[in-house]
Amino acid sequence: MNRGNIVMFTGQGVYAKYFFGQFAVVMSSSISKSSKKEFVRVEWLSPVKYNEGHTTTSDLLADKFTLVVK
Repeated sequence: MNRGNIVMFTGQGVYAKYFFGQFAVVMSSSISKSSKKEFVRVEWLSPVKYNEGHTTTSDLLADKFTLVVK
């Protein structure tokens, strides 16, 4: 994934109850040196309720997202 891509969170698991179906813009991506997996930092198009507050950015595995717009 590249900076500026529009993505939707489609992953399952712990974070799905907060982020599933939410749209975001990719701010950056990197490959973990230890796991060799791609992570992305995203900025949510609308603040997302997370635990006791709201978040506007997240760092998550890239495979939890579906690319919507390049």
